[in-house]
Amino acid sequence: PPAPSETALLVHDLLVERGVRDRSTVSLVMPLPVPIPPSPEASQALLGAFADHDITFVPNQAVRSLDPARGVAVLADGTELPYDLFLGVPKHVAPPVVVDAGLCVDGWIPVDPSTLATSFPDVFAVGDVTSVGTPKAGVFAESQGKVVADAIVARHRGGDSEAFDGRGICYIEFGDHAVGQVVAVFVAGETPTGQFGAPSPEIAADKAAFGATRARRWFGQEWSNV
Repeated sequence: PPAPSETALLVHDLLVERGVRDRSTVSLVMPLPVPIPPSPEASQALLGAFADHDITFVPNQAVRSLDPARGVAVLADGTELPYDLFLGVPKHVAPPVVVDAGLCVDGWIPVDPSTLATSFPDVFAVGDVTSVGTPKAGVFAESQGKVVADAIVARHRGGDSEAFDGRGICYIEFGDHAVGQVVAVFVAGETPTGQFGAPSPEIAADKAAFGATRARRWFGQEWSNV
C-alpha cells in the first residue's frame, strides 16, 4: 500500500526540482479509505504530508478506464480526473505459468498460512502468488522463503522448523530524503497491525543498508540508493 503514496510525494519533489510545481497538480486515487489501513499513525502522517505538499487524496475510488484523447481518467463513480501524466498500478494477478500449472483457486495458490505448503505434496508457494493474506511485497516473500527453506532442511536433517509469523518491515519515502517505517504483522484470522516509525535519518540509513544487503545477496552487486 505505501508505494502509490510514495510515488505522489516523489513526483512532488521532482516537479519542485524542475521548477514547475506551481504549474502542476498531483492527485492520488486509491481504492482504500486511508493510505495504510493497518497503521493509522502512518496513514495520518501521509495525509499530513499530502496536505503540506498540496497533493489531492481521493480515497475509496478506483480508476476504471483512461481516455487518452481527452486526457482524463474515469473513476468508478463516473468522475473524470484530468491528467497529462498517468502513473497507475495495474490489477495484480498470478502469472500464466502458475495458473496453467493448476495450482490456483480463484486466482491464487491456497497455502497453509504457517508453513506455506500447498495442497500438493512437497510443493510450497511464497510471495505474491499465494492467498496467504499479506501485501504483495518482496519483504514478505523473503521471510516466507526462509520459512520454506527451513522446513525443507528440517525434513531432511530432523528437528523443528519455524512458522511464518506474518511480520514485515515496510519503508516509506516521504519525499525530501525523509524515510519512515511501518512494522506490519498479518496473521490469518486477525486484524492486521502496523507500528509506525516517523521519518528520521536513522530509518533512511536503515533502508539504505537493507537495500544494499539484498543487492549483494541476490545479485552480487552494489546498490545505489539515489
